[in-house]
Amino acid sequence: MTGVHGTDAIMEPVFQKDLSHLTWEQVYERQALRAPLVPAWLDALALKPDARLLDIGAGPGYVSLILAEHLRVGGTVYALDRSEAALAALEQRRDAAGLRNLVTVCGDAATYAAPGHPFDGALLTMVLHHADAPQAILANCTRLLRPGAPLVIAEFAPDGPCESGPPRDHRIEPKILARWCVEAGLTSEAAIRQSSEHYMIIARNCRPG
Repeated sequence: MTGVHGTDAIMEPVFQKDLSHLTWEQVYERQALRAPLVPAWLDALALKPDARLLDIGAGPGYVSLILAEHLRVGGTVYALDRSEAALAALEQRRDAAGLRNLVTVCGDAATYAAPGHPFDGALLTMVLHHADAPQAILANCTRLLRPGAPLVIAEFAPDGPCESGPPRDHRIEPKILARWCVEAGLTSEAAIRQSSEHYMIIARNCRPG
């Protein structure tokens, strides 16, 4: 830039939705910065000790590991991601922690069809702004969850300071996300602001089994 009145403009970095500019260790470190948000997600899920929980878009799995520890006795966490490399990084941490109740699944969140019984709850946190088909992911959640099961969705607030996370034009308005939930066959509670940058929505599968 040549100065305030110069002709050169500051070029904003292009937002890379696929995170290909980062190592999975760097992504894990980013996930760890959201640790203060996780207790509210767990409270919203209200899981029984024997629950089957799906962590959608788990990446290298910071949250998946916390969930598996929470359900260590009797419950199972399935960490779903389309990156085999991300899941390999998660598996290393899982094995080091001895969390045998954490299962990794490589697949597309918009089309994944789980074998066996529907899940008792799911997390979809800081994922949809990366997705090419966010509404398809939400629609698939109604197929993956048992009737009445909770889905906790967390995203970056468009009116946040944008000091972390995606740029403003890649953030999803809470009212738009709530509408997508209803269109997908989910109920949607009011958005809950978790920080200056983050909000969460508690949705439930309202389609009959």
